[in-house]
Amino acid sequence: MVEMQKDLENNHLSETIVKFQDVMEDIALLLQSLPQKYKNNEELLESLSLQYSNRYRVLKEALKNPYFARIDFKEEEGALQVCYIGKVGIHDFDNNLITVDWRSPIASLYYDSNIGSASYISPDGIVSGEMLLKRQYTIENGKLINFRDVDTVSNDEMLKPYLNVNADNRLKNIVSSIQSEQNEIIRKYIFDNMIVQGVAGSGKTTVALHRIAYLAYNYRNIVNADQFMVIGPNKFFIHYISSVLPDLDVTNVYQLTYYELVEIFLQEKLKISDKQQENHEISKFKLSLDYKKVLDQYLNDLEKKELFPEQDFIIKGFPIFSKKKMMKMYNTIDSSFYDSFEARINRLILLLSTEIKNNPDIYEKQISTLYFDKMKNTENLEMIKKDYEYVKKQVLDQNCVSELKKYFSFLKKKTSKIYNTFLKNSQSYLKNDLVFDTKLSDCDLPGIFYIHTKIHGSTFLNRIRHTVVDEAQDYGAFHFYTMKDVLRKSSFSIFGDLAQSIYDYKAISSWEDVITNVFHQDCSLNYLLKSYRTTVEIMEQANKVLKRLGLKEGEPVIRHGEKVKYIQSNHQIQEIKQILNHLYEKNYSTIAIISRNEENADYVFEQLKEEFPIHKVNSDNLDYDGGLCSVHSELAKGLEFDAVILYDVGEHTYSCYDSTSMKHLYVAMTRALHELYILYQNDLFLLEGE
Repeated sequence: MVEMQKDLENNHLSETIVKFQDVMEDIALLLQSLPQKYKNNEELLESLSLQYSNRYRVLKEALKNPYFARIDFKEEEGALQVCYIGKVGIHDFDNNLITVDWRSPIASLYYDSNIGSASYISPDGIVSGEMLLKRQYTIENGKLINFRDVDTVSNDEMLKPYLNVNADNRLKNIVSSIQSEQNEIIRKYIFDNMIVQGVAGSGKTTVALHRIAYLAYNYRNIVNADQFMVIGPNKFFIHYISSVLPDLDVTNVYQLTYYELVEIFLQEKLKISDKQQENHEISKFKLSLDYKKVLDQYLNDLEKKELFPEQDFIIKGFPIFSKKKMMKMYNTIDSSFYDSFEARINRLILLLSTEIKNNPDIYEKQISTLYFDKMKNTENLEMIKKDYEYVKKQVLDQNCVSELKKYFSFLKKKTSKIYNTFLKNSQSYLKNDLVFDTKLSDCDLPGIFYIHTKIHGSTFLNRIRHTVVDEAQDYGAFHFYTMKDVLRKSSFSIFGDLAQSIYDYKAISSWEDVITNVFHQDCSLNYLLKSYRTTVEIMEQANKVLKRLGLKEGEPVIRHGEKVKYIQSNHQIQEIKQILNHLYEKNYSTIAIISRNEENADYVFEQLKEEFPIHKVNSDNLDYDGGLCSVHSELAKGLEFDAVILYDVGEHTYSCYDSTSMKHLYVAMTRALHELYILYQNDLFLLEGE
């Protein structure tokens, strides 16, 4: 019976691969015909070529593993549906179903339901019935390795085959091992705001990216892929995830750091030094909503004192509008509708130009009277005539639109200079004893962002409909406020872990503050509490750090591995070389040596580069596609590796009396999937009591 079932499954896999190849062949033929068919429409040709090329690429990759599960579902008073679920769903050109996309509504049965009575939500409502079969497959390079029937996907034993793989395969395999609590977050409504608090290794990043893939698929009729945005902590992280979305059949999603988002929005290169550090009190204040209130006072003064020039609006000696009249009209414009200086000024220009347009005879008479009088009493007749013609053209033909835009020259000032002026005069706005440096640090980014929004508005980013923020625990409340203020037509999925807040001196202390003060309660708080990344042995050691921090300990999936190796040595580089030779024998594809700071990471790289193919990952070199790397703990945040070696762990690098240091250590320890080595010179608090 088992052999017969295996033969049937092998036959089905072979048939599926042939059908995939048929569809790919049809797409290839279609691609060849596009240039001739759309030779007179280059824009459409380019769009369709990209669309079908991406589709071909995705199918070619899926050919290695066309599906990972099967469900047999009998609808109430309906037909039996046998669905083979894969990373991509396809029909042949006769519209016969070949595989079901994991993002489709019926596929949620695999993730959420057991054998027996079950239901799922379709676009037409709830569909109820009975789950008759749930089968899981392991397929590699088009060959069926094994399959088994399971009652539920939400158990540790079923996860083990996926958790034991190398790091570079984990993101690619996540769709076959999504857990029910992860699936619930992935499939939440696109226009709901949510925060996800997840422990280290709970799959926050993978869930975040698969949520985008799910939303892009299920809302493709109303939201384009380029209306999604991912905001990550650093360029290394962005580079790390850049290959994942295309593998999930999603392209053109914006992937930016907060710093890049600000620069793109300002369209200005900001001079912010990575080395520029402020005291913790100033950093915390600049990233709080109290700082916004101070900037509001400054902006109020700008609007009253600098937005309008000192002089009246005059062209070539011809007075048109007094400053007093223009300011009076400006103050009548509804600021709730026209919510930036520029929007209100543009509205004012429209009102003023319309007044001119509606009274041409009056203005023509005034211009003629003024210049005819001038022509009688001057020797510069040609100059006066030129001025007369120019004024007539500007007033009577163009209604002064271009001249009015020149008049409000304040709007052309760079935001960084406006902000710098505030820093120089900040003492007159502050009610505390803080003294600001005029050199910009990263803590100034939200302030610059906010000022630019209030002066120029946010229409540039109004097309974004959903934004994912990862590693969000390191942002302040003002970060979140500015993102929501600028991306005002976007909903948000925010992922983070307060236990990994390595900048706790300036970051938020609780998600409730963001929910209340930024989203005004229009945001849900969700949890991912189980760690799928590390072994029990690694999590037990990392939990010692959490205990030191007074935080809730992580709950690992029951997956055992090697004990964590603590190695005391005054010759740590030699120890690392021996460890690496041992790890290479195990064919691990990703190995990281993590140091506390960039200086140590660079040192490790220099000591090993002659003997090992090692990558140096730092703020200047973010190119890493696997293998061995030397990186510091800040850049390692959010990443994972098969094996991790921690270099020079001790009180001088990770003080057990400093919460920030402890969080750096926790981050570094929880990057490892399978093996963790901790090198130190002197006593180590983690070994106390052992």
